[in-house]
Amino acid sequence: MLTCVSLSMKKRIKLEFFDRSGVKHSLAIEGDFTMDKVGRLLEYAEIVAGSNEHSSHSQGYESKMSKLMDVINTQPPGHAFDSRHICQSYRETWGDDFTLGAVSTYLSRLADRGTLERSGSPAHWFYRLKASPVVPP
Repeated sequence: MLTCVSLSMKKRIKLEFFDRSGVKHSLAIEGDFTMDKVGRLLEYAEIVAGSNEHSSHSQGYESKMSKLMDVINTQPPGHAFDSRHICQSYRETWGDDFTLGAVSTYLSRLADRGTLERSGSPAHWFYRLKASPVVPP
């Protein structure tokens, strides 16, 4: 649920959502804010809720998750990569600013969901796309 209220020149947005475990989250910003701040609020909600769907706020723009997956899918098959490499590739490809911490969070979630394989250690994780299972004819 997203509500926007104008309070005599002050704006307020309140975002309420449930994560995958059923926990309700409520976030609000009030005052003079930009669409970039609203986008970051919705991006946070997308990360916490575990959604990889396009958000309704995008109005024709691709979500960061879909852009990130486009970058990941350009990696050579079987090639290991880290969050720094993907963050740099993302910035070069899309020209958007995407923090290293956010990229790391997205990659971790993709590994948790089974899209990526993760190896290494918490100090330096490496990822690679999971191979699609081949069904014999």
